[in-house]
Amino acid sequence: MMILKGTYQNGTIKLDEPLPENLEGKEIQVIVQEIATPKHRQSGSAKGKIWMSSDFDEPLADFGK
Repeated sequence: MMILKGTYQNGTIKLDEPLPENLEGKEIQVIVQEIATPKHRQSGSAKGKIWMSSDFDEPLADFGK
């Protein structure tokens, strides 16, 4: 099995590198997997969405003794 990367555009697949010569004349199967482009994170985007209780650091009653 081989994994080759390429780009689909205007009805054709353009491979990043050519197929090996030993595949000439042979039938091949193409499985398409869409690769998601990573989203860029923006600093401070969660500001105001997360809160902590004012007694967060206090000992828990169940574990006090």
